[in-house]
Amino acid sequence: IPSGTPWLKEKPPIASAEQRFQMADLAVTSMGLSEKVEVLPIEVRRGGNSYAIDTVEELKQIYPNTNFTLVLGSDAASKLDKWHRSKELLELVKVLVVKRPGAKPSEFDEISIKALDISSTKVRQSISKRENVSALLPAKVVTYIREYGLYGSR
Repeated sequence: IPSGTPWLKEKPPIASAEQRFQMADLAVTSMGLSEKVEVLPIEVRRGGNSYAIDTVEELKQIYPNTNFTLVLGSDAASKLDKWHRSKELLELVKVLVVKRPGAKPSEFDEISIKALDISSTKVRQSISKRENVSALLPAKVVTYIREYGLYGSR
């Protein structure tokens, strides 16, 4: 679920909420994960700031008999206490942290996965420097970024 208007970011995202939704959907489709992963535009289509609590409450209405797990990277988990209505959120979901190499342990359940040690910030910086990111992103996402001139790709 791509964030619509992330209120904790210092600067607004360069790509619009709709563009970020499209890129996430392209990535899932390109990786052949459409049968297992659904990219939802819940936050993108909702007006105002994006709060995880609102999204979880909406998901619970759509899927009333489902238990949800909020999967976060170490960096996001370290700031979870600053999220809007974070205590209520923690009552509604389980949190699972994908541990980044070198990150401090969190208070939540953690998993380590075989993944690149790269962040979206690093990817955007690489694109702005005109570096090759084809090993980091599906080709269709790279094409989309270039087509819309995102992150200084033109």
